[in-house]
Order: sequence, then structure tokens, then C-alpha cells
Amino acid sequence: MDQGNYIAEYSQRLLTLLKGKIIPGNQTFGFEYEFLPKLPLNLDIMQQIYRFLPEKGFERQGTTFVHKSGMYIDFEPGGQIEFHTQPLLANEKERFTNCLSLIKDVLAIFKNDLGIEYLARGYIAGRKDSPLCLDSQRYINLHNRLSRCGTRGLEMMKGTASIHLHAGIKDIDELPLILAAMIKMSEMDEFKMGPDRRDIWDNTDPTRCGQPFKVRYDMKPSEVIEMIVDHAARAYHIGKNLPFLKTDDLSFDAFMYHLTTIFTDIRLNIKGPSIELRTIDSVPFDQFKPKWLRFINVFQNKLF
Repeated sequence: MDQGNYIAEYSQRLLTLLKGKIIPGNQTFGFEYEFLPKLPLNLDIMQQIYRFLPEKGFERQGTTFVHKSGMYIDFEPGGQIEFHTQPLLANEKERFTNCLSLIKDVLAIFKNDLGIEYLARGYIAGRKDSPLCLDSQRYINLHNRLSRCGTRGLEMMKGTASIHLHAGIKDIDELPLILAAMIKMSEMDEFKMGPDRRDIWDNTDPTRCGQPFKVRYDMKPSEVIEMIVDHAARAYHIGKNLPFLKTDDLSFDAFMYHLTTIFTDIRLNIKGPSIELRTIDSVPFDQFKPKWLRFINVFQNKLF
């Protein structure tokens, strides 16, 4: 099978998978909020954290920790802590406030009980050579890949933190509209990357970063999916020094895993399913709430 046929097959299967995951209903939103450790961490400290979180009401599920409220905690390769919510309706202001309160409480517990302080900051310099805080093969491979390509990938992995805003996909026909809107929003002053993170992203991995394709409102969902698939399929595999389409495992499962390693500015998130705006630098709580409200307002009123 030639490369074009693989791209067509992946596109059709991904579109079918996406349709099967969509749950119609009111528009939902969500966020992922990352914080950088004030001081570099290491694997031993991470093990201490993993033992600590279940004592504070978070149940471990693989590499993720889940609170009874539905809040999830994950960690990034530099020890960044990432909180992510269940889907929220636009008018659920109390749930949003409760999410922020829980995050504040958890960060305070980390500081008081473990002496680990987390900062709401988009970039901390000097983390390139700090320890890799995750030991899965995925992150070892990514670390090796980013050591070879670009010039700032290891800073991205270990020295940056961001806020990701999600808009749920409730109808497959809305996919082009949401993607096109998110791309425009990523260029607005209140949502775009700060200059430090932008320079890091632009010098990390050209096959993974930035926003390599544009989407028009009048495109068909199948065209958008094929655009996403084509870009990902030609990106380099994190475990091998060659494009995915030249690897020895071209199964759909292998492609779907590979797709999760692509971190463009705007990304299709299959789990949601949702479209994910990834450009906002991490900011303090008092700056985040206005961005959240502005995001919903822009999206609902089509101010893009």
C-alpha cells in the first residue's frame, strides 16, 4: 500500500472513531492548568508525590490521579503538575470556581506538607539539563528525539507550562468551524503564546509543533481529518529517526499512538472528543478566570 492509501485509510477510520465518541447535547468546555515546580524535581521526588496523593483523596489510575470531584492530575517530564477538569457547561460558574479552589488547596498542601512549591509561570530558564521526571518509554523516546532535533525541545519538555482550553465536539459537522475558530483565537493577544514559549516551540520539532495547516469554515469534516492525518503521518516517530510512514508498524493502532505525540498549537483530542487550544502560557489564578470567561464568550458569540 502506498503512502496516500495509508493516509486515506487512517483518515476514514479516525473519522469513524470520532463519530462514535461524540455525545450530542449542549456545548461543553474544559481546561488543563499546568504549574512548574519552583525547583527542579527528580524521579525520587516523583515517587514521593505518587505515594502522597492517594493520602489526600486522589485515586491512582495508571499514571493519572483522580479526585472524587472528577478533577484529574497528571505530570509532565519536568515535574510540571497538570490539573484537568471534567466537561463544564458555559453557565456552570460555581463548578468552575470549585475547580480552582481545589487546585489552590492541592498546591497549598504540596507546599506545606512536601515543601514543593509550584508556580503559575509559562517558562523558567535553565531547565534544559534538569532531570527527566517521567520514566515511561514514551518520554524517554521523546527526550531522545528532542535532544537531536531543533535547539530548544528539552526546554519545552522541562521548563514550560501552559493552559489548554477545550471545546467539546457535539456534532461532526461542527469540526471545521471549531478548528478554524481555535486557530484564529490562538493568534489573539489574550490567547497567544508569550514570546519565550513561542521561540521555544518554534525551535523544538518542526514536525510536531506550531500550526502547520489552516482550516476553512466551509471545509468538510473529512477534509479536516485528512489534513490532520497527513501532517501526523509524515511527522517523525519519537522512537525512530524517520517519518512515521517509513516505520515498520503502519497499523491504525500504531498511528493513533503516534498521533498523541503531535503537539500542534491547536489539537484534536480524541478522548473528549474536543478541540484543544494549547497556546496560553500558565498564569496566576486571578488572570486565568478572565481568560476562561473570554474564551467562552468569544466562542459562543463567534467573535473570531
